[in-house]
Amino acid sequence: MSRRGIFGGTFDPPHFGHISLADCIADALDLDVVIWVPAKNPPHKPDIESITPIEHRLAMAKLIVEMNPIFEVSEIEIDPAQPPWTVFLLEHFKREFPNDELFLLIGGDSLADFTTWRNYRKLWKMAEICVALRPGWDVSNVDAEVLDHVKIIDCPLVDISATEIRNRVSRGESIDGLVPQAIEDYIIRNRLYRSDF
Repeated sequence: MSRRGIFGGTFDPPHFGHISLADCIADALDLDVVIWVPAKNPPHKPDIESITPIEHRLAMAKLIVEMNPIFEVSEIEIDPAQPPWTVFLLEHFKREFPNDELFLLIGGDSLADFTTWRNYRKLWKMAEICVALRPGWDVSNVDAEVLDHVKIIDCPLVDISATEIRNRVSRGESIDGLVPQAIEDYIIRNRLYRSDF
């Protein structure tokens, strides 16, 4: 039996902040595996049209998982038949790994609107919900029932924004130190986030 973390996100692009969060939670929970799951059409992203095609985000996630032996990547959301909600994602992994412990890894920014997630009460029946928060993060606006069903993990989260990375690339500015070199090379090679074409 393994302890598997499910780490979903847009990853547009994946950056050192994502890596730091995954590493921190994996260490805190003694996880055997962290599965990165690039989201196809994130339901809570209002401007879906602006999201980079999942094929590119999946390719970048595959580059990330080469950097840590406990990291894996799932291609489940590239399947057009796979619904975009987390509840279906967890059902998939429960079927795939029926004997494993599942941990859903989310960032603190997802906690405040957790009650808007589809069938959110079902989520904590299928996996332990683990939330990475900076020490001292204010949870006063979080639903009390949700707080009762999640595990808070203090993580020194790296303050990096995927939006800022995309903006920097579009302006021709450096993203050195924000993403691993392999990701920067991929972005350049595939002309992602450019505004000049």
